[in-house]
Amino acid sequence: MLEVILRELKNNNIDEYIITESQLEAVELYFIKKDLEMNRKKKLKEYSVRVFKNFIGNGIEYKGDSTVKIHAFTSEDEMKKIIKDAYFSASFVKNKSYSLPDGFMGVIKEKNNMSKLSLEENAIEVKKSLYKYDNLDKGFINSAEIFVEKNNKRIISSKGADVSFVKYNVSGEFITQWIENQDIEIYNNFSYDSLPGEELSLKVKEALIAANYRDKSSEPLKSGKYNLVLSGDSVIEILNYYIAQSRTSFVYNKYSDFKIGDLLQGEDVKSDKLNLILSSSIPVDDNGTKLVDRVLLEDGKLKTLHGDFKFADYLNVPKTGDYNCASLKGGSVSVDEMFQEGDIHILRFSDFQMNPLTGDFGGEIRLALLKKDNKVIPFTGGSLSANIKKLQSDIILSKEIYNNNSSTTPKAIKFKNVEISGSN
Repeated sequence: MLEVILRELKNNNIDEYIITESQLEAVELYFIKKDLEMNRKKKLKEYSVRVFKNFIGNGIEYKGDSTVKIHAFTSEDEMKKIIKDAYFSASFVKNKSYSLPDGFMGVIKEKNNMSKLSLEENAIEVKKSLYKYDNLDKGFINSAEIFVEKNNKRIISSKGADVSFVKYNVSGEFITQWIENQDIEIYNNFSYDSLPGEELSLKVKEALIAANYRDKSSEPLKSGKYNLVLSGDSVIEILNYYIAQSRTSFVYNKYSDFKIGDLLQGEDVKSDKLNLILSSSIPVDDNGTKLVDRVLLEDGKLKTLHGDFKFADYLNVPKTGDYNCASLKGGSVSVDEMFQEGDIHILRFSDFQMNPLTGDFGGEIRLALLKKDNKVIPFTGGSLSANIKKLQSDIILSKEIYNNNSSTTPKAIKFKNVEISGSN
């Protein structure tokens, strides 16, 4: 199939292209409590073909592009038409001319604790981690889904890329339930690039504790300003603001005014300075650009613009490639030390989001803890609405680390004097 695609590109005089071949294998397990209810397997092979066309309109040089999918079951005649139509469609995309990035060649092999086991064996290992601490009387996992994937990828481009690698992924979701004063259910999810082991087990344990708190929770606390602790996936969502705002596409389109050398937390940082490193769960991006760890923020100072090669060319900055995760250095205090008298620790939101354009973040509170008189009081209800730009000069980071979705961050982050909407 790949040879046919390359031949048709040549037949249509398509000089610039990027081809991604993906061979995905997956095992899916579905559980009710600890009983396996369904076991599914799938195999999928497909090609993503991105073609570029250089042309001149009204004396201006343009480069258009179009991306199409070609499946293993696509016939040769269909494929010929798909490629021809894609090249024609590219002539209607009037992007200012730019150059493609140089490609990387080679077979990249990275160590992974999943590579020596079959997908089925890996799935069983994940199940063991998931249910390790599911041994309580009133709290348990009432359902779970586990997905284990292996993706063999090969990227070929007209700029010399020909690179192959294997990407593993473990993901899933589970519902924790607690039956005592109420019947409480809480949704949880996870995603890892390797077998998570104890890390997933502890995530489940914390989820069961959260369900217990939710069962005993009271009405919303009073509206007002509080010192606020966020943890887990919420921390990763906060970081998305800095990752998005430093993208070449955001800067070029003036969605962001970030510039190299900017002190994003200001000159008067009262607590922890942000040290953020761009990383990737894959060795090259979909354009064949090799991805190496890059410093995004160093003590709050912006060091890198990253992202789409087209906008990098327009901005005349290095073509770094597209990154899908990041690592934030931890602080010097523990989560327990961080959570002090009068503070709130929000454990669960109904839908926590960060707006990458404005820096606004928040959501409806499903479960939070208030520390009062050396006691921890759970409550539910109310909402959080804040802006990272107003709070970033005084941030405290935990020394404990959290991993999920290929990112590594402090387990918790603390903000000062944040407005919480609750009861009057």
